[in-house]
Amino acid sequence: MALTMTAHYLRNNPIHPGLNVRVLLMLSLVSGLVYGSQVVVPPKVNAVLGKNVTLSCRVQVDTNLSLTQSSWERKLPTGWVTLAVYNPMFGISIPPEYERRLSFRSPSMHDATIMLEDVGFADIGIYTCKVATFPLGNTQASTTVSVIVEPKVYVSAGSSALIDGGNETTVATCIAERARPPADVSWETNLYGTSEAHMQDDANGTTTTQVHYTWQPSRHAQGHTLTCVVKHPALQSDFRIPYIINVQFAPDILVLGYDGDWYVGRENVQLKCRAKANPPAQHFRWIRLDGEMPDGAEVVNNSLVFIRPLQKNDSGVYRCEVANEIGLHSRDIRIRVQDMSQKQMTSSMAIAGAVMGAVLALFLITVFTIVLITARKAPPPTYTDKVIDLPPTHKPPPPYTERPPAIPLASQAPQVASFSQARRMERCYELAERVPGRVARRDLQSPTHHSLSYQEWICHQTGADQVYINHREHYV
Repeated sequence: MALTMTAHYLRNNPIHPGLNVRVLLMLSLVSGLVYGSQVVVPPKVNAVLGKNVTLSCRVQVDTNLSLTQSSWERKLPTGWVTLAVYNPMFGISIPPEYERRLSFRSPSMHDATIMLEDVGFADIGIYTCKVATFPLGNTQASTTVSVIVEPKVYVSAGSSALIDGGNETTVATCIAERARPPADVSWETNLYGTSEAHMQDDANGTTTTQVHYTWQPSRHAQGHTLTCVVKHPALQSDFRIPYIINVQFAPDILVLGYDGDWYVGRENVQLKCRAKANPPAQHFRWIRLDGEMPDGAEVVNNSLVFIRPLQKNDSGVYRCEVANEIGLHSRDIRIRVQDMSQKQMTSSMAIAGAVMGAVLALFLITVFTIVLITARKAPPPTYTDKVIDLPPTHKPPPPYTERPPAIPLASQAPQVASFSQARRMERCYELAERVPGRVARRDLQSPTHHSLSYQEWICHQTGADQVYINHREHYV
């Protein structure tokens, strides 16, 4: 609005006509637009080699101005060249050299967008969209066109086969060929390998990028996937190429069919030999290690089939051999043919256990009955059995009347007799004091004249000093 008022003022006050025009031009350049006519173009456009590109130009014209003409120009080393012109009254004009490849998309007072087909490297440069209005004149904006080259992407397998357990080798190479600018190339995988990138410059400013993936082969990764990922401005999204790993390995063998319950007479049994190999196994063979292969055992579809009931001599060690181009592997299995099945053995053991349990129970009942009967027939214990509880080795002394008399020496008989009599009486007193109420001291003065009572200690005047236990009571 300010620019319009300034233009109106200068037109109505033409003090210096030349100065007025220069002021308007400076205002247009500083603002990049003319109010009433504004030109909007992108600052930079990437055109893909061999494809079409659109050069956008939007025009905004005020109601008090009129669009005279819109055009596109290109800067060449020799100068500016007009590519296309649109006039609301006279139509469209395109030079013959661009007529086949260039066109207005939808020309109008508000749109001067053009389309350039089959872009080549020669189309790189600066393009300017110009708009002429009355009475303000020309307004323009420029954009730079760059040509990018979409890479040719592919995956190449390594030069050597992947052998299980071999050395590290190149599994595959992801290649982004002749890209401008250089492409971003990588590998996606869950394997523990390494990537190595190589770049090579080509003609026309293009670059070829190669990323090698190196890894030590293992059969466990057979069938896993590597993914080549390429990113580039010419691509609308990431370019992804899967690559399936092919690892060659000798056969992995599994023998099936033996359940541990092979018994004499069992029918329809077989040993199945299963092999996982890459490349596929081509050779299968069954052998017996501890003897000749039994009659009635045949190899059918890589399985050892017993076409008759099992026999005891079928027990042994059998081997399945499998080979492919990488190598030969084998698997051994020991077969034991029992006299009866495990179910029959379990039933027999249960019956035997029941019989043994019954016999043991009968034995215990018999023993208990005998003990009970014997206890009832035993005589009742006497009073002496209840009172006396002597050790097994104790032997009671004989009665006094059966003891031999002591014979003292002739020369010492009087002294010995006197001493023995005193010692014996003293001993009897001591015993009487230990058993109060039993024997009085007066009763021990003349033991020979005292009759034996119910509870009494007897001391005799002759013989060695002895203590007797009453046969009716037990004293310690």
